[in-house]
Amino acid sequence: MYFEGRYRKIGQADCSALAEYIAAMPDSVWDENTDRQNVYDVHASTQMIPLIFDADFRHRFPTVHKQLAEFSQWLEPAMQSIIDYYRSLKEQHQGYQKLRFNQAYFVRIILVRLAAGTEIKSHTDHGYSLSRAHRIHWPVITNEAVSFCIDDENKTLPAGELWEVNNRCAHSVKNASQFARYHVIFDFVIPHEAINDPQLGRLQA
Repeated sequence: MYFEGRYRKIGQADCSALAEYIAAMPDSVWDENTDRQNVYDVHASTQMIPLIFDADFRHRFPTVHKQLAEFSQWLEPAMQSIIDYYRSLKEQHQGYQKLRFNQAYFVRIILVRLAAGTEIKSHTDHGYSLSRAHRIHWPVITNEAVSFCIDDENKTLPAGELWEVNNRCAHSVKNASQFARYHVIFDFVIPHEAINDPQLGRLQA
């Protein structure tokens, strides 16, 4: 989703237990789903575990995968932090409707591994849903040699912090380290939210 700015820190959540669990997972787990990296060339160096995900990137009625239950105990604090942040943000605006916010939902949650010494080349997210969902990154295992770049603004996203990224601007990721980088990516939708996208005009989530 487009917003004024490139990065927006929205909170943080302890990811240490999740990091330990991920570090102990066998490589075979990461080979089970290849939808994302096979379809999108820029994601060729990534691997994904889908928790809430659909290959057609639908905007409503998402598919909840069995793996969500496996990870939910560690995801819940981050998910609650996301919900609390946007509820607070919306309550500051005149005309806020609680009913609409109470219908908010996560349309996608994926765990993504970026291989050591690789990159995600510069690209802009398109499509109906990606233009209308808040995209939040939660770094779980990372280091200072991993950099996120949006419109030439580079930032190192520390483990445990929750960052919304403006995915309607050109963005890329470079992992210059000798270790894989692991992020959880959340796509959060607030129904009927007004979005002013310079490329697409006024939208509703």
